[in-house]
Amino acid sequence: MRIGIVNDVRAACEALRRVVDSLPDHEIAWMAADGVEAVAMAKRDRPELILMDLIMPHLDGVQATRQIMAAAPCAILVVTATVSGNISLVYEAMGFGALDAVDTPMLGPAGEVSGAGALVEKIGMIAKIVGSSETKRPVRAAATAAPPKLVVVGASTGGPKAVSDLLMPLPHDWNAAVLVVHGRIQRRGAVVHVLATQLEAAVPARTGPGVGSLPYPTPPLAALPRMSRDFC
Repeated sequence: MRIGIVNDVRAACEALRRVVDSLPDHEIAWMAADGVEAVAMAKRDRPELILMDLIMPHLDGVQATRQIMAAAPCAILVVTATVSGNISLVYEAMGFGALDAVDTPMLGPAGEVSGAGALVEKIGMIAKIVGSSETKRPVRAAATAAPPKLVVVGASTGGPKAVSDLLMPLPHDWNAAVLVVHGRIQRRGAVVHVLATQLEAAVPARTGPGVGSLPYPTPPLAALPRMSRDFC
């Protein structure tokens, strides 16, 4: 993949550059020092993946993600100094389409890079997603069936907008329940809370009060009941 790097800290940029350069089949497309540069570069030369910092001058990573996904959409991975310390910004960026988040690797005094394992793993996962999306699959006609009582929706970390876009057009008298299955992540409770909050704001008439996390080993589930007397 061709990868863009967005970070205003030189040491962080160098650490990310070294990580990408060490990976086969990946190369640096460009490097930007803030969100404004990132948006301009993405429009001019859209990469397959952008490693997006959050806290930057002029335009932060959240708004840069929003603008890039609107003008030159591509895969975006949030890479920030501390995911847990910037958790609210992380989920804002995910709401605008970022796929996941990971802590920034550290560049040591001798030039060694530490803490890059999680980033390398995420890049590998996204590469598989980007590659599979380029393969066209035959569309099969839907079989005629009775109206469903339950609809299961798969959502990743960037799922709030996609799920709200799916729920909004549904008729208010559509008497069925919706179960959102969220991908495996470490901070399940926080994700469920943010996902529920964003969906209730986007589609208040379509989400009920029973939003919560179900104790299931993998993947974690977020149940979003529709207005249905049959759902329990």
